[in-house]
Amino acid sequence: MAKRLMELMQTTSEPEMIESEIYGTVIEAVKKNLVGTNLLALRIGASAIPGGSIDIVTQDKDSMIAHKIAEGAEIPINNEAVSYFTLTPEKYGLRPLVTKEMIEDNKWDIIQRQLQEAGYTMQKQLDSLIMAQIKAGADANSTAHAVNGGSALTFSNIPEAILKLEEDDHKATDMVIHPEVANDIRNIAEFVHADKSGVTNVSQSLIGTLFDMKVWVSTNGTSDSSYKYAYVVDRNHALCLAEKRPITVERYNDVTRDLSGIAITARWAARYLRPEACAYIYTT
Repeated sequence: MAKRLMELMQTTSEPEMIESEIYGTVIEAVKKNLVGTNLLALRIGASAIPGGSIDIVTQDKDSMIAHKIAEGAEIPINNEAVSYFTLTPEKYGLRPLVTKEMIEDNKWDIIQRQLQEAGYTMQKQLDSLIMAQIKAGADANSTAHAVNGGSALTFSNIPEAILKLEEDDHKATDMVIHPEVANDIRNIAEFVHADKSGVTNVSQSLIGTLFDMKVWVSTNGTSDSSYKYAYVVDRNHALCLAEKRPITVERYNDVTRDLSGIAITARWAARYLRPEACAYIYTT
């Protein structure tokens, strides 16, 4: 990748070719394994957002009712109820500088590393926006979908969090946990013993699924100054993202080969789609 950048920027290549190569370098870093976008139930692209915001309509649960009707009586009219909320994407960005001196001094590894780190930083920001909405959704329920795990997560905490979703007719599909919570689980006897966990390799008792949920371990968005979290979601209903502008690379202040710096920007808004599809366990 660095060699390709060097060849393009030291020859008479078209500016569009250079920008395309930089964009490829940025997007390659974006592919790092962050969790949030894997959990989206709805991702709305720019073409579906007519202006600066978009209204999301969700069906209210059990709002349509079938009535018992006496013989010859009028059949009552009954329409479903819906709820609305608005997503307004906000702008995020940064400028990794590629100076004329860096090009002249052949610092291609530095240039490539800056571009890749910029791509990762943007994706980490998006991941944080999405992850924050899991807790926001759980707290927005009329009966908060929160489980107190105390000083360490226990075996009973996990079924309790799953139950909160199931009581609202959702299925727990994914669990995102902080490494310290993962360590608590690895020390729970029910998961340590292979004969109880149903696997042949004890070291893999947490890998793959847990109570039929896919387990993700992440430090991004799973802790604050007081607590470590384990998030439980129904991936099909929990979260949504409005993406008015995906990660975009633009050149500016062209000096050498029409390039001396780049701006990386995006416009995003994330929100819980159905709050009852979110739950969390918190430990101190």
